[in-house]
Amino acid sequence: MQDNTNYPRPQLRRDQYTTLDGFWDYGFSINPTIDDYDGKILVPFPPESQKSGVERTLLPGNYLHYRRTFHLTKHVHQRLLLHFEAVDEYCEVYLNGHFVGKHHGGYLPFSFDMTDVIVEGENEIKVVVQDDTDYGNHARGKQRLHHGGMYYTPVSGIWQTVWYEWVDEQYVTDVFFKPDLQKQGVHIEVSTIGDLEDVEVIIHRPDSHDITTFTIPVCKKAFIALKDIQLWTPDQPYLYNVELIYGNDHVESYFGMRTFSRVEIKGHQYMALNGKPIFHYGLLDQGYYHETLMTPPSDEAVLNDLKLVKSLGFNTIRKHVKIENSRFYYHCDKLGILVMQDMVNGGEKYDDRFVTVEPNLFPVLQSKRDDHNYVLMKRPDPDNRAEYYREVKETIDHLRHFVSIDTWVAFNEGWGQFDSQEVTDYIKKLDPERFVDSASGWFDRGAGDFLSIHNYFRPLHLKKSQQIIILSEFGGMNYLIKNHFYGKKNYGYKQISSRRDFMIAYRKLMIRDIMKHIPDGLSGCIYTQLSDIEDEVNGLITYDRQVIKCDQEIMRGIAQRIYALFEREVEHE
Repeated sequence: MQDNTNYPRPQLRRDQYTTLDGFWDYGFSINPTIDDYDGKILVPFPPESQKSGVERTLLPGNYLHYRRTFHLTKHVHQRLLLHFEAVDEYCEVYLNGHFVGKHHGGYLPFSFDMTDVIVEGENEIKVVVQDDTDYGNHARGKQRLHHGGMYYTPVSGIWQTVWYEWVDEQYVTDVFFKPDLQKQGVHIEVSTIGDLEDVEVIIHRPDSHDITTFTIPVCKKAFIALKDIQLWTPDQPYLYNVELIYGNDHVESYFGMRTFSRVEIKGHQYMALNGKPIFHYGLLDQGYYHETLMTPPSDEAVLNDLKLVKSLGFNTIRKHVKIENSRFYYHCDKLGILVMQDMVNGGEKYDDRFVTVEPNLFPVLQSKRDDHNYVLMKRPDPDNRAEYYREVKETIDHLRHFVSIDTWVAFNEGWGQFDSQEVTDYIKKLDPERFVDSASGWFDRGAGDFLSIHNYFRPLHLKKSQQIIILSEFGGMNYLIKNHFYGKKNYGYKQISSRRDFMIAYRKLMIRDIMKHIPDGLSGCIYTQLSDIEDEVNGLITYDRQVIKCDQEIMRGIAQRIYALFEREVEHE
């Protein structure tokens, strides 16, 4: 067993857990059953990755089989929960020959109670997977079987941690915190399995020995008043530590005191954190790694990426059409990085001319598409549209705990977009505390909080808007570093040949498109992107994370100029 230092679910930690990561038997087949396995695969790395030891793509209609054994000593009066952080795309799970459950959706965690089918000693687990990638209509992000350019090597099967934990017969299943700055406290709701009526809540302040203890009813909202509140901000990401005691179950959690809102200053709309306008200066982050693809090579690798984001002066990440493991968002909470979280796109195969070429060449078309035309927008299947709604709810339920997430991005550049006003209303009903970017890039139907602009090929021009104006994608300058290029074709939006030229071009871009337009109401910008990915060499670091392409000191200086200009602009008249 491992202790909870790197617990896969940091928002609800117990003392110990056991990972099933490691070598499993694997096999590919055209049938749902298999007689012989092909070899060993290193879980949780997907079979398409080098790190897995397989480097083979699961094709639509075929099956990928996993098998391993593990030893158990049964715990009296305890239950065993088996957790999968993500399996792409459809899987069935068997333990000791018993079917225990299935799951559809490649980006979200799921769990099974295995207590009734485990045995003392050796236990055998099998997982059978199918994945249509872009030949189906399910959520897939940037994955394509025929990848290249802005689309990447697909990922199948188990691609995040598999683990289990023992819990008492009566245990905590979830906790939700809602800060209330006006009332100087936090609303808390604890969900449980069991018949005990109360849960003990102990709140620790990390900067002192102050401890606050309350007893609250389970599955009902309660309010806890706090003294001398410390706010969470990117500059001071203060987190309160929490213990929850429910019978014999003892779990740890945390929360941050912060609120998100819209404010109007000098006729412009802005995002505000704790009532104060804040400029979102961020990077697009797609979460791909050389040798491991969508699976981070380690928790340390994730932390290193995020520390670099902070060291370059950025305060925001737009997590692009991918859901990361929980530890990613935990690190953002701890470091103070705001997160604009995309929903993962699906739908039938996109027409790249329709969703990419024409909106860039003819900007007037960007708001001229009716996203109720399901055939045109590649969402003709009503079951697939219902699946999107289900996954939106599951995504928000899964991620709503994390302090750093302030925006849900419903659709990106028309990829499987439909009914954006209705979808936005649905997200706002589920989570009225955060912003919603209804249509990032184009095909904006006027829903949500943002006028969300993508601009790569021309100087930025802003028009007056009653929405918050954000440049949610721009830049993308491609600067190839020899011996650190892992694609087939150099892909990007402006070729740069040296580090010096990159910094000159970057500074000019920030002056022309960002600093110039802050007085016009620009509230944030997301530069493309954090790292190179395969053909794309438009990152600030190489795909293998070995070379930082930019001058860190100059980058910090540019960031400080942007923040200072914004703060002067939003000062009240």
